Amino acid sequence: MPSRSATSKLLSLDLEEKILNGGSLAAVVCIFFPWVGGEWLGGTQVTFSGLGFFTSFIGLTVLLLHVLILLITVVPLTGGPIFIKKKSRDVVRVICAMLAAILTIAVWSVLTKFTFKFSRLEIHFGLYGTLIGSFVSALYSFLMLQDSKKSVVEDIFHHHPHQSESSHNARHQSHRPPPPDSPENHRIHHQ
Repeated sequence: MPSRSATSKLLSLDLEEKILNGGSLAAVVCIFFPWVGGEWLGGTQVTFSGLGFFTSFIGLTVLLLHVLILLITVVPLTGGPIFIKKKSRDVVRVICAMLAAILTIAVWSVLTKFTFKFSRLEIHFGLYGTLIGSFVSALYSFLMLQDSKKSVVEDIFHHHPHQSESSHNARHQSHRPPPPDSPENHRIHHQ
């Protein structure tokens, strides 16, 4: 089906894959939303995104990690080359998503400490959105890694759930005792 559009290919992904990429996309978008803002020293109103404050280097790193997660999925679907092999794709996504989540927590703790010192500044929704998107990506990339490990083990031992249920039922049917014959007639002696 080479004539299918990239959109229909994206919609045909597994639910876990959609949630993983949706979390990364949400985190990428939220990096451009305000992370911290309020009244700066001198009374001027300021608002900084994830790329505009003194934590911008970490924000840029989180952005690049989430873009890499998205590119691992989108580039092969649009007909581009596969730049990460399928067997190591889940491991790379787990590492990138975990790093992004840890770095976002680090930025959150730094900005929280900073806003305690300058009480007129506050943390905005962009940081929380990035944090939630990073957590969702990390969780679902870990779940997909565990699922791929499970399927590798099943392939090694040739154990497939559908086959095991049918063979299990066949074994239990063969071990059942044969049905009893017709009841024996015994005379009852009355005394």
